[in-house]
Amino acid sequence: MIPNRTWRRTAVGTVLAADLVVLLAAGAGLPAFAPIALGVLVATTLWALAQPGGWGAFALLLAQFLCVAVPGGVPTTVHDWALAAAAAAAVITTHLALTLLGSWPAGADLAPDTARRWVQQAASLVWAGITAAVLGALATRTPEGWGPWLGALALGLVGVLVWQVRAFTRRA
Repeated sequence: MIPNRTWRRTAVGTVLAADLVVLLAAGAGLPAFAPIALGVLVATTLWALAQPGGWGAFALLLAQFLCVAVPGGVPTTVHDWALAAAAAAAVITTHLALTLLGSWPAGADLAPDTARRWVQQAASLVWAGITAAVLGALATRTPEGWGPWLGALALGLVGVLVWQVRAFTRRA
């Protein structure tokens, strides 16, 4: 069993690290927006960690999304797509960490199988975001005739992701 304090600190640290990634992505898009994003993220993070199963978690996810979307434009370079992938991974891990904090009893230890499933599903979703960003970067750098091939590759990757998540959840 993973002690209560260990897994809760890890989940809180995950949320804080994701906030930092979102703040860096927002600052890269529009440096003057970073102080505003910092204030919004601090307020909503405190609310989300106080009530991870309530509206605070939703507010934090919305704030993270808006902090990245408002200063950023449509990704056109590999750098822009890398920032989009990092921000997407941050929002996904925030959601998963807050879900774990909100659904698991506060004083309970965490079973290793539960932690393993959580990490596997988180990794699957993060890799899906990174793959989508790679496909987006490829789509901005390739001739128009390659569009159907990239679309087919994207659909194949969605199929692999669905199969992988299904395989992980069936083991439970």
